[in-house]
Amino acid sequence: MDVQVDRSRLLCLLERFLLAHAPPGAEGEVDAIVLDTVQPYADAAWQDAAGSIVIHIRGQADSAPVAVTAHKDEIALIVKRIEEDGRLRVRPLGGLHPWATGEGAVEILGDGKLVPGVLSVGTKHVSGESPAGRVKQGKPLSWEAMWVETKCASEALLEMGVHIGSKVVIARSRKSPLMMGDYICGHNLDCRACLAVLVEVAKQLKDHPPPQDVYLVASSEEEVGAQGAVYSVGHLPVETVIAMEIGPVAEEYQTRNNSDPILLYGDGTGIYHEQILRRLEDLAGRLGFGVQPAVVTSFGSDASIAKKAGAAARSACICFPGENTHGYEISCIDGILNSARLLLAYLQHPVV
Repeated sequence: MDVQVDRSRLLCLLERFLLAHAPPGAEGEVDAIVLDTVQPYADAAWQDAAGSIVIHIRGQADSAPVAVTAHKDEIALIVKRIEEDGRLRVRPLGGLHPWATGEGAVEILGDGKLVPGVLSVGTKHVSGESPAGRVKQGKPLSWEAMWVETKCASEALLEMGVHIGSKVVIARSRKSPLMMGDYICGHNLDCRACLAVLVEVAKQLKDHPPPQDVYLVASSEEEVGAQGAVYSVGHLPVETVIAMEIGPVAEEYQTRNNSDPILLYGDGTGIYHEQILRRLEDLAGRLGFGVQPAVVTSFGSDASIAKKAGAAARSACICFPGENTHGYEISCIDGILNSARLLLAYLQHPVV
């Protein structure tokens, strides 16, 4: 079996996605890239009421269609209150941890413009009276101890469109990927590599139509509970949904950061369809690489959450391996490419 993807094209698109901002509910920058790049390959493409982008690829028959999801949104922050001196108190959107993010440049999505800020915990030459002093004494770092410093008065921030509910993301200057030999490193590889895979798969399927219709879903608001996928998949004529994800590399799961995709058998939400998993294992062997079966905790995908909500009957999750998930992620490039190849092979040879 020979299933190939264009490495250069996929990585170039991945870098473009990595530089875009897309906190949950404010995903317009990524929306524009998805719609721009996928239009030549889609038989139809639209943005639904949940904000997900649905790409329809017609198959050779209209029976047993399959949905594949890759989410658009990134873990981020939301403004909880604005203090008089312009400091923003924030809360996480999704699994963003203060100790994984640390101090550094951020950008606040004002109404129509980006406003610079610095995620801060304060000076370190202090005692336990100050937030940093308590952290230095061994107390855990919490979002309550951190703030976004803007050096603007609260009135000025309001004039710039910054308000309670505004989203805050890692600054674009910190989002460029780092290439480290056979590995790519950066913030938000989680969602952005899967979106690049989705577009590459759309091109390949357009050139080689699958046996059944395929709906590629760039889903919204996954990081806050897969809310987009539950709606979007539930409104498509599909029973099977496959999520593309980053898979956690950890000793407890016996997973490694290599070229073999991770196949989830279970996560914190439920279990995955074993017949589909067996087919994926067989296809990987025929493609010349292995798979890493895993049962993970503290994890849920578009597919498992959609199944739990009754929006899908069967679910599967193909993951490329990644270290430092929900932080500064590190992934084997061949793991991403082989995950794309495995998805393509399955869509050409699905379980009926």
